[in-house]
Amino acid sequence: MKKTIFLLAFLITTSTVVQAQDWVNFKSEKLEFIADYPAEPTETIQEVDTAVGKIDMYMIMYSPTEGDDNAVYSVIRSDYPKDQFVDVDEDYNDSILDGAVNGATTNVQGTLIFDNKVTFNGYPGRSIKIETQGIYIYINAYLVENTMFITQVLCTIENDNNKSIKRFMDSFNIIKVKQD
Repeated sequence: MKKTIFLLAFLITTSTVVQAQDWVNFKSEKLEFIADYPAEPTETIQEVDTAVGKIDMYMIMYSPTEGDDNAVYSVIRSDYPKDQFVDVDEDYNDSILDGAVNGATTNVQGTLIFDNKVTFNGYPGRSIKIETQGIYIYINAYLVENTMFITQVLCTIENDNNKSIKRFMDSFNIIKVKQD
């Protein structure tokens, strides 16, 4: 009996360790962030029109095909013109983040479940949750000077609040790389 309990405990422990090792630590010095993904993400760049002109939107995304509680894990980085962020105050930053929240909600024709002001590494941000067409979208948006970082996870309503959402969102961090 003791051998059975020991074997069961060992199998549970090793399966937990294997699951923990399955995630990939993605680091991009160019985009200045790190995040843990369930598997290797892909990077795409899209040019988008904004109120301040065209900007590049970098998307680093992983979309599981099966066996995951979530449909998408992504980090998005967009750099706005630096001259738009000279001597800005808290109200200006709030208006930029308000635009991100409103844009995200409107683009998916969703309902905003919550919108919390947050601070991340001293930078202003928002943590939001949107419901649309049977899914929840969790988004953290951080305004780092003239750069917007967005982390997001999409899951079905049935899989809400699963551990992988928190794991991905909590794994994100900004790294500063020395500029030549």
